[in-house]
Amino acid sequence: MNEKEDIVNLIAKQLQGLATAAEEAALQQWLQSDPACQQEYEVLKLIWQKSGPLLANPTFNADIAWLKLDNTIAQATGRKKEPFHAVIAFFSSPPKAVATALALVLIALGGYWWYRQAQWLTFLANDKNETLTLPDRSVVTVRKGSSIKYLKHFDKKERRVQLHGEAFFNVQHNEHQPFFVTTGHTEVKVLGTSFLVNALQPADEVVVVTGKVNVTDTKKNNHVLLTGGQRAVFQNERFYQEPVADSNFIAWKTGQLTFNNAPLPKALQDLAHYYGVAIELAPGITAEAASIHITVQFNNQPIEQVLEEIKLITGLQTKKEKDKILFYRN
Repeated sequence: MNEKEDIVNLIAKQLQGLATAAEEAALQQWLQSDPACQQEYEVLKLIWQKSGPLLANPTFNADIAWLKLDNTIAQATGRKKEPFHAVIAFFSSPPKAVATALALVLIALGGYWWYRQAQWLTFLANDKNETLTLPDRSVVTVRKGSSIKYLKHFDKKERRVQLHGEAFFNVQHNEHQPFFVTTGHTEVKVLGTSFLVNALQPADEVVVVTGKVNVTDTKKNNHVLLTGGQRAVFQNERFYQEPVADSNFIAWKTGQLTFNNAPLPKALQDLAHYYGVAIELAPGITAEAASIHITVQFNNQPIEQVLEEIKLITGLQTKKEKDKILFYRN
């Protein structure tokens, strides 16, 4: 028996109330090892809870009952429905011992769950930006510190990836197999285009360079259609849409920051995003800074050089306060 089967059996014992103290401790250790483990446990627990009433009634239609269970699980987890054909066949003849049957259900469906999870690959950009070619030949540039999960083999009807962080996508066009990017807050649907998704902050951001995308929140209460040169931010459960004024949103990929008569607050915001540091204005110059505009270009320069040049342009000074850089005037 391998590790995955051991865990499924352990969960089955725990849900039956038969797990020992040592087994409970081992299960808790596994649950705390990775957030994905808790999600898997919740799915198996849901299967357990929903299959109990089905097995308690020996006069049910197996196909219909399992279809209802499958729909319930799909709705609760937000995952694509996939019928459990092997288990349906097993329950055509109701088992005699309900507890044993429930354990078998959990193990069978748990094995199916583990199999599906095994098809997902995780690509992590640790110390630098990394480029990933997906199974459909779409190319993704993943920002340092970000990760993307994708299926080893895409489904025939769709291509789906999960993003944590920020990435730039060049998606191969296929009108019969739409491409989806899901984050913690939104889902982006495209047929073939190039665009950026930034889920590093509480507000998801989508910027379209070419083509067209549809962005929907995960609760499916709101959606927005974007075309090339448009940007949308999802924050506080609503979308804010605007045209893209410059290319600085992708500076982390190109290394180039360009400011053409840009207001200082906007320039500092772009610099903070590029360098991954907090850059703020002292409270006393907030109003003044809105009227200060800068025209300058930076190309893969260290932050120290950039700050010095902005100080020369604006006449302002900088200082470090805890974990942020503060612009102020003497």
